[in-house]
Amino acid sequence: MNKHSPSSKEEKLRNMFDHIANKYDLINHILSFGIDFIWRKKAIHLLYKFNGIKVKQILDLATGTGDLAILLANKFKSAYITGLDPSYRMLEIAKKKIKTIFSKKEFKPFKVIHKIFRFKMKLLSVTIAFGIRNFQYIHHSVREIYRILKPSGTLVILEFSKPSNYWINKVYYFYFYFIKKIGNFISRNRFAYNYLKESILSFPYCNKKMNKLLKYHKFNPIYTQKLTFGIVSIYLFKK
Repeated sequence: MNKHSPSSKEEKLRNMFDHIANKYDLINHILSFGIDFIWRKKAIHLLYKFNGIKVKQILDLATGTGDLAILLANKFKSAYITGLDPSYRMLEIAKKKIKTIFSKKEFKPFKVIHKIFRFKMKLLSVTIAFGIRNFQYIHHSVREIYRILKPSGTLVILEFSKPSNYWINKVYYFYFYFIKKIGNFISRNRFAYNYLKESILSFPYCNKKMNKLLKYHKFNPIYTQKLTFGIVSIYLFKK
């Protein structure tokens, strides 16, 4: 078996996201107090700031229910947006949202797909919102992103990070205890929100380490911004 073929862990995560898909947006908005929408808007603003309207092709990895992809389509009117996610149920919801938000009169070149074996088209931009920590083979994934980007192409990552302030860090850990309880109650899936907590708190590539990881794979770190007391960070890299 290829070392990068789907593993039992990947299958478990895919099943988990399929199971919580119907309540995923609701739980996210409740647990973030609606700030997750603002975080995504800031990530898109950063992409626009460094690229302007010249972006014509954007691949949104770990697109989930399509929140970031839809915001990208609204900002970059002429861009072709591709949303990629391993969860069929999440993509079904993304497709429904796209049909609801964009009328038939609007031309929105949009595609949401389950998997890409070899992405041959060179891209100007790749985005990842709250997904990179779920990558099974993170080094392999980063190499693939580098491969499919055009020279000077842009990668924007939005991900949870760890606050440096002692007291905020204490509140942060308590918050994750809280979201685990609420998430378990609403989703009726104990594994899902236990995993969410552990994946965030144990993710090793935060702040400087994220930049170090991407530099190792030839990316040029351009900009990093901490949001909401450092619980989330936006990173922008160029090929």
